[in-house]
Order: sequence, then structure tokens, then C-alpha cells
Amino acid sequence: MLALAAAPGFSLADAPHVLIDHAGAESNTCVGLARLGLKVAWISRIGSDAAGDRIVGALSREGIDVRWVERDPDRLTGVMLKEPPLGVRYYRHGSAASVMGPAVLDSVPIAAARAVLVTGVTALIGAQPQAAGLALLERARGLRIVDPNLRSGLWGSDRRAQLVRPLIERCNLLFTGLDEIAEILAATGAGGAGEEGPARADDRGEELAHAAAAIGPREVVVRGASTIGALVDGTWHQVRIRRAAAVDPIGAGDAFNAGYIAVRLRGGSVEEALNAGVSCGTAVTTAVSDTAAFPTDLGG
Repeated sequence: MLALAAAPGFSLADAPHVLIDHAGAESNTCVGLARLGLKVAWISRIGSDAAGDRIVGALSREGIDVRWVERDPDRLTGVMLKEPPLGVRYYRHGSAASVMGPAVLDSVPIAAARAVLVTGVTALIGAQPQAAGLALLERARGLRIVDPNLRSGLWGSDRRAQLVRPLIERCNLLFTGLDEIAEILAATGAGGAGEEGPARADDRGEELAHAAAAIGPREVVVRGASTIGALVDGTWHQVRIRRAAAVDPIGAGDAFNAGYIAVRLRGGSVEEALNAGVSCGTAVTTAVSDTAAFPTDLGG
């Protein structure tokens, strides 16, 4: 999407100017992985408009392969308005991406990829994108990665758990927030979610990770308020985090995912991956952008 944000200290209602950027869960993670030296491609549909030109140009300059991005001459590129700390508002109904079906993947060598990633946002913007997300996972032969990214204000938000769960059932590596996975498990009748609604305490992370692993993924990373843990081969690994004041917290989860994925694909340990993810997630919160402050290495 095109992302519009007020300058720090202003709201969109009174800002003298706005900052123009690009955003989107999958593309944010692609930017992070490209900056960390991995070979990355992004697949989507955007409008044949100035917003689409800006997005393709920006991602290309990051070193991301955009050859499989389709341009729609009739439908426009989606837009997101950002106003930290209030959150975001989406304008995606009828966008080019909202009619992206499995055919967008037909020329892509998915089976040759070491890893593929799709998030729940794709499943929530339309029936055809959800089908495309499922097709991506089913055609993949490498690591299949999913982040539920449950969001409000989208086409499928009122049934988001039901739309996203099929992605989780088909993945190997799941990234999720504590409340997200509790909501999905409870809404879809999975065991281990309890009967009291979404979990709030970080100490439920391991329990929820085991419940999530029972429906598909072999590696489950759960992000909580003060801890982040990963269940790998039945063993729970956990690190504590300290959330400092953020200029813009939006995009931190995508940055965490990129850092974690980069380390794991290169053979690093779970602990190294968790710490890399935390470092990357913290870095992006220092700028009014989902990706501008993402580091170019994991040495810091």
C-alpha cells in the first residue's frame, strides 16, 4: 500500500504536510530480508498509477525482485493512513490487490524458493487473495511461513480467525502475537486456548504455542508484551524484552520476523534468531516508517 503519515508531533487533521511511504506486512519483511543480504522477491497486484509506480520503484531500489508484480489498469493501489499512537486506517476495498487470485503465482518458481511468506492481511482483503495465499503455501517446497496479522477494518475482519486458520494449518513456521493465536484457537475450537477469551499474560505463550503446533506448524514464535518465545522441536526458548518509547511502533512485528527468518535460514540458533528479531523490531520503531530504520546488518 501507499502509506501516509503525519510528521511527529502532529495529527493528520492538523499536519502542515504528510510523509509518503510504502507499507504492507509481506513487503515490509521483504525489505528487511533484502537489507540483511538475502535474495528476495515480492509478488502482488497494484494499480497502474503513481502510487504503484512509487512502491515498485522503492522496493526495486531495496534490491527486491518485483518482476512478478502485476499492474492493474482499472483498479487503484491501496492506501493506509497512519497516526501513531492511534493506529491505522485502511482504504483497500476494490484495490488492485483485493482481486489477486492464485493465477498471479502461475509464472513464479515457487517450488525453488528456500522459503515463502504470507500473512493474514492477504486473507482478509478478499476471497481471491485468501485463495492466492493458500495456493502459495501449497505450491511451496521450502519453509512455509505465516504471520496471522489479524487486522480490523478489512473485508474479512469480522471472520478473521476462520479465514486465517487455513494458512496456519499449512505452514511450517508461525509468527504470532499472544492475543492473536489465543483468538484463533478459541474461535476455531482448538484445544489449549481456554474459555476466557484472548490471553493477556505472557506466561501463556508456551501453552498457546503447543496448541498452535498441534494444528500444523513445527516452529511457533509467540510475541508477548514482555517476552518473546519460540517452540522448536518441543522445546520452549524465551527472551525478555523491554519496550522503549517508540516514534512509530507500526511495522515492528514485520521487522522482527525478518531478523528471525534471516538467522534461521543461515543456520543460526533459536536464541540468536530471537535476539536478532528483537533488535530489528526495536530499530524500526525509531522512525515514522515501517522500514526506513531497518538495519543493514545484525552486528549492532
